[in-house]
Order: sequence, then C-alpha cells, then structure tokens
Amino acid sequence: MYQMVTDNPSTEKFYALDFLPSPLADQFAAAYKELLEDHNSREILVLKRIPCNLDALADHIQNTLGLMIRPDVQSLPQHASHVVELNDPDIDRLAYEQRIELLGDVIESTDWETLIDEATTRFDNVRWPDNYQRADVIEFLQIASEQDSFGRDVGQVLLEATRQGGFSPPNDDAERHILTAALACLNDLFHDRLDSHGLVERANIVPRATDALQDDTTYSHAASEFKAILALEFEEYTVNDRQYLAQLANDADLIAIGERNASIQRVKTEPGELDDLRDGCVIDFDLGDPAILDEAGGAYRSDTDPGQIASYLATGTEPMDSVSAVHLHESTFRDQISAVANEVEYLRHGTDAEYGDFAVVVNDLGDRLSEARRHLRAAGLPTKTVGAPALAEDPAVTELYAFVQFLLNRDTEAESWLTARLEGFSPDFAEACNTGPIEHRLNRWIVNTDLKERIAAGKSHIEMQEQFQNIERVTDLARFIDQTTLLDSDLPTFKHVLERAIRFDAAYTHTIETSPQMYGVTVTDIQGIKHEAYNTVFLLGVVDDEYPGGERLTPLFPKPWLMDMPDYPALTEVDDDTVDATYGTFTGERSTSAFDAYYHHRERRKLALGARAATDHLYFCTYDSQDNGLGRAYNPSRYLYRLKDQDWSVFNDLSMESDDRPIQTREKVAEYILDQPWGELEGIVNAAHTGQTAEIEDTEEVFGVIQGLLSEDDVDPVFADAVASQFAIARGEVMHSD
Repeated sequence: MYQMVTDNPSTEKFYALDFLPSPLADQFAAAYKELLEDHNSREILVLKRIPCNLDALADHIQNTLGLMIRPDVQSLPQHASHVVELNDPDIDRLAYEQRIELLGDVIESTDWETLIDEATTRFDNVRWPDNYQRADVIEFLQIASEQDSFGRDVGQVLLEATRQGGFSPPNDDAERHILTAALACLNDLFHDRLDSHGLVERANIVPRATDALQDDTTYSHAASEFKAILALEFEEYTVNDRQYLAQLANDADLIAIGERNASIQRVKTEPGELDDLRDGCVIDFDLGDPAILDEAGGAYRSDTDPGQIASYLATGTEPMDSVSAVHLHESTFRDQISAVANEVEYLRHGTDAEYGDFAVVVNDLGDRLSEARRHLRAAGLPTKTVGAPALAEDPAVTELYAFVQFLLNRDTEAESWLTARLEGFSPDFAEACNTGPIEHRLNRWIVNTDLKERIAAGKSHIEMQEQFQNIERVTDLARFIDQTTLLDSDLPTFKHVLERAIRFDAAYTHTIETSPQMYGVTVTDIQGIKHEAYNTVFLLGVVDDEYPGGERLTPLFPKPWLMDMPDYPALTEVDDDTVDATYGTFTGERSTSAFDAYYHHRERRKLALGARAATDHLYFCTYDSQDNGLGRAYNPSRYLYRLKDQDWSVFNDLSMESDDRPIQTREKVAEYILDQPWGELEGIVNAAHTGQTAEIEDTEEVFGVIQGLLSEDDVDPVFADAVASQFAIARGEVMHSD
C-alpha cells in the first residue's frame, strides 16, 4: 500500500457518525464552520465523494452559516481531474462515446488464443475454472464475443478495474483467475494504445492525479488553492481515494466525516465498516466528538417517521413509537409510475408543495430511471435528473444519424425519417451540407435546418437543454473522429462509431452533472439522493427482484466463476465474518450463501438511504408484472414485508385501481375519457338486460363534461378525434380511414 512520510504540523480530525435518521447536510455545515475558526471561505476546499448535488450542498452550507462567499464544493474525481490538467495541460480525456469505440476496436482486433497465452505467460499463479481447459476457455471467449452486448459488458468490467488501479488479487500470493488475467492483459493493451496517443480514460483520473501530486511543481500549484480540506462521505472513499486525499492534504488542515452503516459504493469493492478505514488509513487522524457536529448542526429529524424507518432498515434499531408510511401498489411498472404522477398532483393541489419537493427514486441508474422519467413527463410533470439521457431516446440524435446514413448511400429509410422530421426536405438540401470535416457537415445541417430552433419550439426548457446536450455529444464525437489518428476520419467510420455509441450508450450511467436542472420532480437513483431531503419520496420498484434481487456483478461470467475470482474488481470472496464486519443488520443467520447475504444487506442499506431522504411522506411502490401480459409476477420486497409485520409500523395501502383517489394528471384524465364511452354504454346495456333502470342522467352529465372539455381551445385535435372515434366504435359504427 502507498505510504506517505511527512513532518506536517497540520491537524487531521476524523468524525465517525452513527447512522442518523436524516441526511448529514447540517453536520457538514457544522464541520465547515469549525474550519472557519482558522481559515476564511476562500481557503477551504470541500471534497464530496459522490459526484452529484454539489451546488445544492454549497447552497446549504452558505445559507446555514450566512456566508458572503459560496463554499468551494467539488467532487473528488472532479478535483483530481483538475490536478491532472495542472500536471499535463495538453492531456486529452476520453469522452464516454469515444471510449466505447476505441475499446470496441481493440476488442474486435483481439485474438483470444493469443490473449490467453499472454495471460498464462505473464502471471505465474493462474487458476482455471473447474473442469475447463485452455481450449474450453478460448471457445467460451470466442462465443461470448459474438454477442452484441459483449463489448459493453467487457467495457464495464474494465471501467471498474481501472477505477481501482487494475485487476489485483487481495494479496500477492492469491491465484489469478484465467479470465480476469486475460481481461487484465486486454485492459493494459487498451491503455497502452491510449497512452501512445496522449489520451487518458476518465476512470483512471484519481490514480494519475495521486502520481501527479508527487511532482513538486504540480503539488505547489494545487496546494496554493486551499489551506484546509473538508472531506465528506468518507465511508465511500476507496483505497485510491484515500491515497489521493493523503497526498493532497499533506500541508493542509483536514476534517473528514464518515457515517457508519451508510456506505453503498465502497462496500461493493471493499468490505468493512467506517472505523476500519480510519484505523487502516495512510492519514493519522485524531478522533473528533460527533456530538459537537450534532449540536452545532441543529435539531435533526430524529422523530420523523421516514427517519425512524430508515434507521431500522440500516441498523435494526426499532422505533419507540408507531410510525407510518404508504404502500402504493399497481398492476404494472408503468401503472405504478402513473399512480405516482397522480399522487404528486394530488398532494400538490392539497398543499402548498411544489414539484421540487418531490423525488422519485429507482434502485440504480439505467433503463428504469429513463422509463420513470419518460412516463412522468407523459403525465404532464416536469422532471429533473442528475444525468444525461441516453442517445437512443433522443429524436434529434436519430435525425443526425439519419442525415449521416442518407449522405452515405441515399438510404430510403433515412430519407423517410428526414422527410417526416423536416418539412420540405429534399436530397439536394442534404447534399448542400456534405462538404468539409464531419463536424462541419453536422453543424451545417443543424444550422440550415434550424434544428435547435425546432427543438426549442416544441419542448419544455428541461427537454430542450437535454437535447442540446446530446447534440453536443454527437458533434464532439465527430470532432474526435476528424482529429484522431486512431481511426479513419471519414463518414463510414463516423456512422459506425455513432451507431455503436447509440447502441451501447446506457441511460444516465456516464455523466453526472454537478448542476442539474433546477425545476421539476427529481428523478434519481439511491446514490443521487444519499444526502438530499425532500418533502415526499416515492421509492419505485420495491419488489423482491430489486430489493434485494440477485447481485450478478456482470453478465459476462457465471456466478460460480465470479465467486472464484479473487482479482475481480468487486468483492467476490465472502464469508460470515466479512458480512458481520460490514453490516450492522447481519444477525449471523442466513438462508443463502455468504456472497448473496453480503449483497442483500447492501440492498437493504440502499433502501434505508432512500427512505431517509423523505421529511414528511414516504411511499414504497410495488407492482405485479412488467406489462399487462402473462409475464413474470413480482412480489413486494421481503424488507417491505418485514416492515409491515412490525407492531410499530402502520402502512396505508393505496391503489389507483381500488381507492377513490381523484384523477389529477392529464395522462389519467385522457385514459378516463377514452374509457367513458365503453363504461357508460356498457352500464346502460347491462341495466337493460337485467331489467333495471339505467341512471341516464349521470351518463348525460359525464358526456356533457367531456364535450365541454373537448371544445376548449388548448385541447389537442388528435386527442379529440380519438375520443370521437371511441364513441363511434362504442355505438357500433364502422370507422373508415381517409
């Protein structure tokens, strides 16, 4: 392990807080105030480990302490990137889309037999999977590499390994699994190629910055910008992060704050609790009194129901009094989100709450978050996120791809798309943009077709920002192709690169904004809400398939193989002592493997952090199936069952299907109106068949309200026609298309 020798007289204090039933923003402000006793705001650097909601934290510290100067709050990776640039101003960091293509190119040119031979030659102590020989492993890699997802899956594993400084077993004597040994060789091959062209992968920033700080000139420049450091979320600092902090704080006062039973990032790669990090750290900390921060931070929300539920989930501590929450259940995942949207509007109309007071939270970044955001917007709710939407979701990106495809071969499908998107499109119009570097061609199309103006005219401010951002991602990729010597700088290459970027681009996984949009319902994952507070929090998908679900780490390898890979870039070798040393909720009893138990407790902890973010209203949301078909059934999470079984818990069960909740969103109104012709007329027919008297006055009243609504000026004529069609079909009329 990296060691640092120094006679630095500066002070290093460590606050280890027990899990609190509210986020730690007030405690962070109190620690900042402590540093203000010897320093002014311009001399204090705040490093937050999870790189999101930085502006919100800076605002909270400034407002809480009444500061004239806004605190300098940065994420640790963000600051490390600054240090790397100080050391090498000409360094070129790979964008996510560029990495996809360059790594894909390396993978496609790899001979797996040669790679296995290199791995066995390079590493002396290699472990082979049970009952598998060299030929079997080579065949496995060859077959796997033919799958469309192989490049993405390999890329994710290499990304995690790079963040941790490579594929390294827990100790020098441990055997290396042949597959991780092969991936280590592949990763080195990829980075050698990047180094030879002056490129650096963003995941490699922290280790490079640590090395850069050993240069006296670089350290002098970096250290001149602060005299004190406040390191937040220390429970999430990995070995690389702790080494970077030690090097950076060599001549500065340092306060670090961590929280027990709260790590969700670090524990995926490194077991143990917060106190283990302090005891084994390269920094010689003095232990601070947590009561000082609690007292200075003011009264935290210890008596709120969500906070007490969170404490139970994180530590097993039971509340003294009864607590309540809501269990919202619907038939499908989409119905669940629609019900959430309706509940937001219901609460908004019944109180003075604003959209910014609500958060909709999924387990992890990815498709679920994207789907939730899309359905909430369809229901008429503005949303804000901390990531960049996937390229595949953006029609403006699809338009640029169609433009490139048309220029290449006059593709008829691309022409149809462009014709639908752009009134008056002609082949000559596209060819007029087809000169110069690829970036210039795209920019010429963007300007000549008024693409940004078209986006601005038909989208909300948030949607407009996101589409502008994605357009910039595409043009940046074109500039990279124009300038790099690693790939051919021509249109066919760019088309291939853009196609792969769209296909492999995972929603919200690669870009974390330090300044997300400021208006709308927050849609995020558990990590993004860790130290945030909202009046109302909806935890989506609290089903057993997600909390705890089954941690596969990667779809590349079978789970039994993963559990036999000590050098995999995540924790794979687990026993009961490991679980007990990491989670306060482990009782020593388990019904699964230690590996499963370890990651199950991690999911319980994530659920706790999501619950803690609510100040007033907490909703656990579940659903029966993914869609309305006969697909897989999903059961509520075992942790939700456990909560509902406690004597001290009171759950209000809510469902749009069975509860008399008024319809509030335009999506639900539209569904209701479209259902009315069938529902009302079916009631009349049933009454006639049974000899009863139909309440025709009620039906007339409903139809009259609908007619009045459809006559309003702002009603979409397409929707009005759809309602008219439903009435006609319900009456038995045959509809003819024009």
